[in-house]
Amino acid sequence: MKQADVIIVGGGMVGLSLGIALAQSQVRVAVIEREDLQSQLVPAFDGRVSAISLGSERVLRAIGAWQHMQVNAEPILDIRVADGDSLAHVHYNYRDIGDNPMGNMVENRHLRAGLLARAQEVGDCLTLLAPAKIQHIDRDTYRAQVTLQSGEIWRAPLLVAADGKRSKIREDAGIKVVETSYKQAAIVCTIKHSLPHEGLALERFLPAGPFAALPMQDNRSALVWTEPEDLAPGMLALPEAEFHAEIAARLGDFLGEFKVVGKRFSYPLHMILALRYIDNRLALIGDAAHAIHPIAGQGVNVGFRDVAVLTELIIDAQRLGLDIGSQSLLEHYQRWRRFDSMSMGAITDFINRLFSNDIAPVRLARRAGLSAVNSAPSLKRFFMWHAMGLLGDLPKMMQAA
Repeated sequence: MKQADVIIVGGGMVGLSLGIALAQSQVRVAVIEREDLQSQLVPAFDGRVSAISLGSERVLRAIGAWQHMQVNAEPILDIRVADGDSLAHVHYNYRDIGDNPMGNMVENRHLRAGLLARAQEVGDCLTLLAPAKIQHIDRDTYRAQVTLQSGEIWRAPLLVAADGKRSKIREDAGIKVVETSYKQAAIVCTIKHSLPHEGLALERFLPAGPFAALPMQDNRSALVWTEPEDLAPGMLALPEAEFHAEIAARLGDFLGEFKVVGKRFSYPLHMILALRYIDNRLALIGDAAHAIHPIAGQGVNVGFRDVAVLTELIIDAQRLGLDIGSQSLLEHYQRWRRFDSMSMGAITDFINRLFSNDIAPVRLARRAGLSAVNSAPSLKRFFMWHAMGLLGDLPKMMQAA
């Protein structure tokens, strides 16, 4: 029988971040991940990149992981949001609100590698069990107990589910969800181009869904575009010349000549929002609590806010000698995080529905709205601060130093 203060199931970017944040503050943590983490560090694993907001960068700095991934980060200096081929758009520039980039694009493999490097530095308070499969989980009034298929047993006063949008722990706890299938799939690939992107993130709203070109290092950009889920397999299977033609029709020529490098990927799009984030001796974080549409690139950033809040509550409780898995602490976590994540889910859902159609009156209204926002500096700054994760009741990790 082994004892920890917190058991985290799921060693992805959010789960491992929480483990590191707690362990560096001398909270004993066991992180259980069913997959081999080293296998997730290669380009062919999933091909995705994440837009790391300034608020999330502060979290990663606070846990000592940013130094391991910063060299692979590409700053986002400008964002241009346009409705199809129309002139209606919103343009955001980082200098409108300060000297810091609005965020950074980082390949997920580099995020994982940086977190794994930091996890190996934090010492004995962090035990990383990967790959490891769970046989049984039991929770009672006083503790959570996890039995691994190897026979190893771990106990802790708090269990954290970071096991993704199809969370088995959430399901076993009887926590219901609101789920929406968009009947869309995100096609993901990387291009290398002849002209510099100059830190510009482009998002064009098309009838089938958004198309985004996101700046990466080495004159590359990550492409993420949405198609109806029944059409996506055929799109992925197109010969190279035809696939390039589909990209060119959406991208235009502002990046010059380009070529797809690496594999093509596709992911079904769903929104899954848990109705509760807590249960007896249990907290949900990341996609286990809220999986949202990627239209605004906020998914992992919402998860990092979970990490910052739960870390603060646990460390404060431990310093006072309080029960870190108590119902009062869990209810505080849920109150703090639920409105933000639910509202972000609602916002991304609304934007996707608003722009993923070609109904004439709606099209005219949204183009007028984009133009209005673009001509209102105070409104633009508000949306920029929101996208950077710097509005609302911020946990200490996300506040400016």
